[in-house]
Amino acid sequence: METQPPLTNTERRDDVLFLVQRYEAGEHGPAGLLDDDEKRRFLSGDTHTQHRLFYRLLCYGALAAQPAPEALVRADWQRLRAAGLPDDIFDRRFDIERFAAAAPVARTDSKGRVIDFVRLSETRDVWARLLPWPAEPSTVVDVLYACSGGALKSRAFWVVREMIRAGLWQPAGLDRFGCVPDGRVRKRTARIGLVDCDEKADAIDDMKAVSAGLHAALGLGGNGSRSHFDLPVSTAEQRCEICDRQRMAECPMPHCRHRRSVLGAD
Repeated sequence: METQPPLTNTERRDDVLFLVQRYEAGEHGPAGLLDDDEKRRFLSGDTHTQHRLFYRLLCYGALAAQPAPEALVRADWQRLRAAGLPDDIFDRRFDIERFAAAAPVARTDSKGRVIDFVRLSETRDVWARLLPWPAEPSTVVDVLYACSGGALKSRAFWVVREMIRAGLWQPAGLDRFGCVPDGRVRKRTARIGLVDCDEKADAIDDMKAVSAGLHAALGLGGNGSRSHFDLPVSTAEQRCEICDRQRMAECPMPHCRHRRSVLGAD
């Protein structure tokens, strides 16, 4: 099998415009985790409130770092919130015996994430330095990854994305780390050819390179394309990670490096 050359920037731009147009024609992204009142309270400048709301975002990110559909994660998060568990941990009122006897969630993956909530509460003196605005945008992902003990990996980028989407952080300097480079996104961007990367490389520095690379590629479609971050790719109907010859033959993607390598020229 011949190795196909990288896509040209013109070809990448065609793909970006295709993906963005498909995305904008559908639903405009996932629902935010913080409601309008919580956003206003964060922007009011009260330090304790900012820490508490940011902590909730970190906890949800840690909870979602499991192999489960978003709907199941959201449902478990609502159960944990209704039981007051994240706030109890943040306020250092968490009772492990009571939790063990009557956990508000049944799924083992979600119950196990509570230890990440506790770790994040204990490292608040470090991640709190990111608030209300990170002084060094290039280190935000590393700080979140370290403070979570590795629980926030691709989800550290999700935190950045959601803070910007909520209007709580400005994108300047941070938007390069707002594309969530989870396994699905890495495979899709690599196979299409939007980013030249190893789709299996998942060290934190590899993920930072993918996020920055995707941010640059999206810029080929204009700054408006960048405002969606990874969503046109991560929510696309094109399932490059499980692509086969039949899917390739029927795929409407204008240009695909992996398709060329298997089927020949577009």
